[in-house]
Amino acid sequence: MNPLDDELKAALARREPSADFTRRVMQRIETAGREKAARRSWWAGFTRAWRVPALRWAASAMACVALAAGIVEYRRYQRVKAEGEMARAQVMLALEIASNKLNVALAPVEQVEDHDAQRPASGSRRRTEPKGKSAR
Repeated sequence: MNPLDDELKAALARREPSADFTRRVMQRIETAGREKAARRSWWAGFTRAWRVPALRWAASAMACVALAAGIVEYRRYQRVKAEGEMARAQVMLALEIASNKLNVALAPVEQVEDHDAQRPASGSRRRTEPKGKSAR
């Protein structure tokens, strides 16, 4: 056989446990039982505390107060959001009105510019000034 097989057989060979094996196993079982009892006693103390009616009433009252505060805060959030949306709509309307007014004011200017652009340029004509006014 090859050396790997020999090592495997040696590692997996049956051996007798040590003399204190039983004592160590029993000690671990007892330690685990104590830890479990300690956890159980903590939980029992916690659940026992909720059996006191005053504590249950206090916890219920705190839950109701927290719920009411949450509702009030959510209503405030909704109101602020609605006011913001209303302000946005007003700004958009104001911008639309301003745009329309500018378009109305710009229309005659564009007509004059179009009319000037269509007029032939007269470079040979002299411009006459009215009598009584001198060029500066």
